[in-house]
This record gives sequence, C-alpha cells and structure tokens, in this order.
Amino acid sequence: MEDIENELFYQRLKKRDDDAFDYLITAYSKLLWAVGSRSGVHNNMDLEEVVSDVFLRFWQHPEKFNPEKGSLKTYLCIMTKSMTRNKWQKVQKFKQEPLTEINEDAQQLISDELDEKEAWQELYNLILTFDEPTRQLLFWRIFCDLSPLEIAERTKLTSKEIDNYLYRGRKKLRHLVNENSFFREVENR
Repeated sequence: MEDIENELFYQRLKKRDDDAFDYLITAYSKLLWAVGSRSGVHNNMDLEEVVSDVFLRFWQHPEKFNPEKGSLKTYLCIMTKSMTRNKWQKVQKFKQEPLTEINEDAQQLISDELDEKEAWQELYNLILTFDEPTRQLLFWRIFCDLSPLEIAERTKLTSKEIDNYLYRGRKKLRHLVNENSFFREVENR
C-alpha cells in the first residue's frame, strides 16, 4: 500500500493519474460514506451520489487542496460533510413546500394558459373583422409567424406594401384590443 499523505502522491493526483485516484477512492470511500451518513443523509443513493461528487470535484480541481493546511484525509472529510449538508438542505427545502402552494401554482398556471388561449381567440376574432388583404396578411404574420419577405413570396405584393398593410392593421388591432379590454373591465364591475 502506498502512503497517501506524501508529496509524490500529491503530485500524481495533481497530474490526474488514474491509478493514484483509484487508490485514493479505494482507501477513503468507506470513511467518506461514514462521514456523509453522520452528517444527515441516510438514503444510500444520496450518500453514494455525495461521495462520488466529492471524488469528482477533487478530480476536477486537485489544485484546491493545500497540504500545508491539513491532510488529504481531513480535506476530503470536510468536503464530504459540506456537500452532505448542501444535499440535506435541498431535500428539506423540497419536502417543506406545502402541497397547497404546489396546487395553487398549478391552478395559476392553468388559469394563465386559459387566459392566453382566450386572448389568442379574441385576437383571431378581431382579425376576422378586417378587410382583405389585411386580414390574410395579419393572420400569416401573427399566427403563422411568417416574415414580410415570406408573405411577399406568397402574394403578388411588394415588401413595402406588406409592411404598410401590417403597420396599419396592427395599429387598428391595437386600438380594437384596448377598446375590447375596456368594455370587459366595465362589464366585470
């Protein structure tokens, strides 16, 4: 068995030597597992995840370990305890969210979606009141998301004419939407 707490081993770890890391994992896995279980995580899958994350983080950043501040064993144990605490806090935060809040959020999401569908339907109905070609141009631009150039390819109109129709149509549409929302507010009072 190689001595883990020596300078040559640290150098091998900094160079990301696979054999050195395998040896490190074999030597300290059980210890880190015990530290993690004492720090609050009792689920085996979570413990396994924390221990593997500790080794992965050390693999990615071996330069963060400073042998002058303490041993590698202590460094890995502190990292495990810290990551275990973070994992435990995430689990607790998820558990503490009341079901009523989740239900209210879902209802709000559904309500917003219905409001959006109603708004799109209202917009569609307002566009149907326009004369041709404005009606068709607005439909293609708003609902089909076609660019003025793509619309020009479909029609015999120039790009400038399409821009003018769309400008006037959107202006009138904006006015109608504002007018309708005003009447809706008055009716709801």
